[in-house]
Amino acid sequence: MIFPDDFNKIHLAACESTSDYVRQHLSRLEADFPLMVSAGTQLSGHGRDGRGWFSAPDLGIYATFAFHLAAGSGLPLLAITSGVAVAGMLASWTKREFALKWPNDVLAAGKKIAGIICENIVRAEKITCLVGIGINVNQQAGDFPPDLQERAGSLKTLTGVTWPLAEGRLRLAAALAARLKNLENGKSAGILRQARRLSRSYLRRQISFNYQGQILRGEFCGLAADGALLLKVAGQETKFFYSGEWLERQELPAAD
Repeated sequence: MIFPDDFNKIHLAACESTSDYVRQHLSRLEADFPLMVSAGTQLSGHGRDGRGWFSAPDLGIYATFAFHLAAGSGLPLLAITSGVAVAGMLASWTKREFALKWPNDVLAAGKKIAGIICENIVRAEKITCLVGIGINVNQQAGDFPPDLQERAGSLKTLTGVTWPLAEGRLRLAAALAARLKNLENGKSAGILRQARRLSRSYLRRQISFNYQGQILRGEFCGLAADGALLLKVAGQETKFFYSGEWLERQELPAAD
């Protein structure tokens, strides 16, 4: 298929989670693909690795994008492509700088502004892609739970401005559609260049990385041509990682 210029859209006042809504109604909704399902609030939003996503009512953008991509159309780069789309949209909207932390966390001024979770469902010989995106937009610092206040930010805490959520949802859908069209058309090199530019502030930084339960500490060396994270662990060759989690200080296990 040739990816269209935009998504069809459903907006809900509230739901358990937009991704759960799509999965539960997949057979009915598939005729409207590519589809964006957004909500004013989520009662049980999902983050990566089984974590929740705090979804303050009518203060953020909470959405799941559902679509088909042809096999071989860059599926391994879907997470990075989505991160590039979100970071680019936010930069264009706010005129501020954003960073991409592999594979798809978007930060500004050291605070996490947006998170993305990607899922591929194989059914009836089709690959259905679900991209869940949460963006903190108009939260004040005190709106976040205490355990998130140190590391979470919003567009409002960054800029002091209250941003129109409906406009943000439209901008997000258009930005993601444009990047997915590039991905489907084999223009992954341009997406990777943008991902490298967005992650350059982390280059040569010592990081902690959880790979299959093992905590590795090493130097972030950028992104490989296929989107893998490059990590130089002391005394070892640079390793390629296609899965795993880049840990924040608060997520590291306590020392014995």
